[in-house]
Amino acid sequence: MDFILIEDHNLVRQGVSKIIEEKSSFHCAGTFASIDETKVFLEEYCKNPNYQPLICIVDINLGDKNDEADGLSLIRFIKDHYFKLYCICYSMFTGAGIVEQAVAAGAVGYVSKNADLQVLLNAMEKAGDGTFFMEESLTSGYVVYTNLYHSLTKREKELTGLFFQHKNDKEIAEIMGITIRAVDNYMTRILSKLGVATKKELMSKFGDMGGALV
Repeated sequence: MDFILIEDHNLVRQGVSKIIEEKSSFHCAGTFASIDETKVFLEEYCKNPNYQPLICIVDINLGDKNDEADGLSLIRFIKDHYFKLYCICYSMFTGAGIVEQAVAAGAVGYVSKNADLQVLLNAMEKAGDGTFFMEESLTSGYVVYTNLYHSLTKREKELTGLFFQHKNDKEIAEIMGITIRAVDNYMTRILSKLGVATKKELMSKFGDMGGALV
């Protein structure tokens, strides 16, 4: 079965794709550094109505300048426009909040970059069978978070997602079309529902500490 890898770090892109081919029967159909390159390839690949299933290994943090252009948006695009394409998140982010967003976007697997190669290969094999796969070390935190997450309103979920993407209050207000005061009010309710006292605790418990909290 073929796969493609979307990753903006060249050494990671080339190294991971090469070792997958060396250690498995999967064949690399291409590696891409950006969403635009990926979309051009997929449009051509899927022109034939009888195209073969394809696994798309996607890094969440692709580094595109456009705020909307990240791995999550690419996964949503693929799910909305193509069938027989299966997305696996392969990311440095392990927080349950980010994992939940990837699953909601349509990913059929989630593997951290700290995992052994065999874990990624297991995810690829499951994807080829149409089966969801999550790295075992991420499962318990994901279950706890999603149980709490269901108590949030649609707007609270939207804000929480932006928060876990390390958007500050001003950026969240602009994206959601609300005031900074409203952001603060939403966050107060979110913290209460998720059982934490501060934004730092929320990020520490369910997110990733890779961005500044403002």
